[in-house]
Amino acid sequence: MTWDTRQAALEILLQTDQKHATLDRALDAVSPNLAHLSQPDKNLCHAIVFGVLRHRNFLDFIIQSFSKIPLTRMDLPVLTVLRMGLFQLRFLDRVPDFAAIDTSVNLIKNRNGKKTAGFVNGVLRNTVRQFHTLNLPDPHTDLLGHITIVHSIPEWLAERWLARYGNEQILELCRTINQVPPLTLRANTLKTTRSELNDILTAAGFDTRLTSLSPHGISVMGSGIRIEALPGFDQGLFAVQDEAAQLVSLMLDPQPHHIVLDACAGLGGKTLHMAQIMGGQGKITAMDTDPGKLALLTAEAHRLGAGEIQTLTLDLMKAGQTDFPQYFDRVLVDAPCTGLGVLRRNPDTKWKRSFQDILRMAGQQKKLLNAAANRVKPGGILLYAVCSGEPEENEHVVTAFLKKRKDYVLEPVMDCFGLPMDRYLTTFPNGMDMDGFFAARLKRLTPETRS
Repeated sequence: MTWDTRQAALEILLQTDQKHATLDRALDAVSPNLAHLSQPDKNLCHAIVFGVLRHRNFLDFIIQSFSKIPLTRMDLPVLTVLRMGLFQLRFLDRVPDFAAIDTSVNLIKNRNGKKTAGFVNGVLRNTVRQFHTLNLPDPHTDLLGHITIVHSIPEWLAERWLARYGNEQILELCRTINQVPPLTLRANTLKTTRSELNDILTAAGFDTRLTSLSPHGISVMGSGIRIEALPGFDQGLFAVQDEAAQLVSLMLDPQPHHIVLDACAGLGGKTLHMAQIMGGQGKITAMDTDPGKLALLTAEAHRLGAGEIQTLTLDLMKAGQTDFPQYFDRVLVDAPCTGLGVLRRNPDTKWKRSFQDILRMAGQQKKLLNAAANRVKPGGILLYAVCSGEPEENEHVVTAFLKKRKDYVLEPVMDCFGLPMDRYLTTFPNGMDMDGFFAARLKRLTPETRS
């Protein structure tokens, strides 16, 4: 089956809604149907998909304002085509209004018939003519409404953030979340230096910025950049990794000849960064419950020349003593979380999470951290990290852990990066231009230091 650009975008968006697929999985599922599209058409498809997910509440507010049919009575494909058309009308300068309307009308006509196409045509044309009459919530008199509608943040999450942040800070955070994040690379120092890689990229015409905290990061500015087409990809000179994720591995500080466990390795971004920091020396075990992810990790290790990394398909909470013949010098628990710190890259997440998810994930994180603690040798380091800024997944997990485990202490992180904090690593998209991460460095005491 072959699709044009907008039909492909529609199918991806429907998969994220109807099948509750993550955006990454939906993109992977339809990628064979996009192979015939030109790169500009693929870029437009991705722009529509990500844009609709970033601005969904705002688009729905417009639709409801110019439609006689309530949103709750619309078929999902009709509602999705309206969101796509409105996103192009309001946010894409290079798409003329007539093109945004005509392509939307034709898209739904082929799927639902002429009557529905007439409805879509009417809503979109009314929007063009009457958008200036809309009364959007004023941030000075209705900040919650403004954040919920104009910045498209779910109301339950907006209420939480309003209680925690100042007005200016939350507005800046919301504006940043809805922007396209930079493409950040991690120079593979097993094969090159950051300076050399930066020279290669700039010589090829790319606009780059060196990351301010990680000594390995380079941000490549611009949109629609195809990673495989960047110079140095085939040679394994870099990996894609946000600066905040790079800081996590640096904070763990694995040394050559250490024995290291990445207890929730996933695709292995931090595993491979640790191998790089260790200079290819030492022993790393990457553990995850998904063998498919570990297979991709192994392939990426080969591309980067990271040496042999032992993979282990196992659930940490079901692991027994026989699964680990020794203690580890360093253990990383990059725990499954709500992902509310990486909404710039995964905008679908905000429509799928609830407060109950935060509590559920926090319970799981406490169990994982305690299980991992038993694998750290006395004097070793246990690092807990999540890509979420919610306190229940952050400080509350660490506090509960330290109350239970008197053989651990929290190590300050101020000296690691010179950040204005002394207990935890906390990063934000706004102001720092990196993903939202939380990390705590925990040291297991020896019998001598406990007394």
